[in-house]
Amino acid sequence: MSPGLVAGVLIVLITAQAVRVVAPRRVRYVWLLVIAAAGFVLGELFALASGVGGPLLGGLHPVADVVAICAAEAGGALLAPGRRAP
Repeated sequence: MSPGLVAGVLIVLITAQAVRVVAPRRVRYVWLLVIAAAGFVLGELFALASGVGGPLLGGLHPVADVVAICAAEAGGALLAPGRRAP
């Protein structure tokens, strides 16, 4: 498995878990993973298209990825209705 793929999966999982810790009942975890993956792809596309995205690490631009994931997660959390405790 390539180091870039492993780094990408770790970035997505860590950022989704960080949002889960900050807002535990706001969005379901599966949706957090989907939103994080979409943000990751958008961050990479932005970094490749613009040439801006921070240092290259294993074929990825982790700074651009984390910024895009945070923006996507914040937007998803704001648009999602609040959930009640089970």
